[in-house]
Amino acid sequence: MELMDRYLQAVRFALPKSQRDDIVQELKDSLLSQIEEREAVLDRRLTEDEQVDLLRKMGSPVQLASRYREQQGLIGPTVLPIYWKVLKASLGIAFLVQVLASIATAAAGRPLLVSLEPIFHYPGVALTVFAWVTLSFAALHFFGGKIQLNEAWDPRTLPPVVKLERKKSLIDSVASLVIGAIAAVWWLAGLRNPWLILGPGAAFMTFAPVWLTLYPLFVVLGIMEVLRHSLEIARPYATRAQTIARMVTRVLSLTVLAFLIRAGDTFLLTGSPRPQMQPLMTNINFSLHLGMIVVAVVLVAQLVVDAWKMLAGRGEQTHEAALGS
Repeated sequence: MELMDRYLQAVRFALPKSQRDDIVQELKDSLLSQIEEREAVLDRRLTEDEQVDLLRKMGSPVQLASRYREQQGLIGPTVLPIYWKVLKASLGIAFLVQVLASIATAAAGRPLLVSLEPIFHYPGVALTVFAWVTLSFAALHFFGGKIQLNEAWDPRTLPPVVKLERKKSLIDSVASLVIGAIAAVWWLAGLRNPWLILGPGAAFMTFAPVWLTLYPLFVVLGIMEVLRHSLEIARPYATRAQTIARMVTRVLSLTVLAFLIRAGDTFLLTGSPRPQMQPLMTNINFSLHLGMIVVAVVLVAQLVVDAWKMLAGRGEQTHEAALGS
């Protein structure tokens, strides 16, 4: 009963977490009972078309789930699942806009604190987004408006059953996104203001010119990392898409490392250096050079593994519909 399992999964994601298990089990028992009765009458197993007809009579997953929701505040139970999806998508897009604004500000050479201001202002932006989305749906409910749901939906188009567990919790994914965004802004600002990265070492050493030459690549890499973490939140079960995103960021990282390794010295003495500082700088550059080679080898190995999984079909291609809860 693959269609039934896919249908119940879609209903499950539209239900409140506290009620999911009990309601889904109740629906499963009801569906199995109806199927058994019809098969007993027909004296044969139901065809796929007959299963589709039965599920259509149950209503779309969103419609069915809405019947188990009570009126909650200003939002009607029928549109509540849609409201939550719209709200989460709007909040996520707003955060991405703020992060991209921070990265653009840092890339323009502004100080770190100025560059981070868009991210710091996100709580206010989120509150505004929340207010507008909530008021819009509340007005829709108050004035009797309806969101037209597709009555001719086809159970065959439901996403396949997800057999994978979420690799990271939502809290971990959100924390990774926020930390990654701040780190990207800090790095871009630090390349133009070495003391942010080198600390006291900036008194006698600085980045070689190759770092600023690669600055556009660092901007692209920072954006890709933010998008990759966003994908983990929005599509936690889309393993194929996540694998592709990882591969893209690793290719970009390898490109940066290749330029840095070929450039030779990556740090230079600054000001009026003392002669005894040169051996120290030589050791720093040698150690960093060796470290970058090791990291490059690891990245190549990870890319080979990811490519093998893609070609072998081990990165399961799940439906990238909105499965998030």
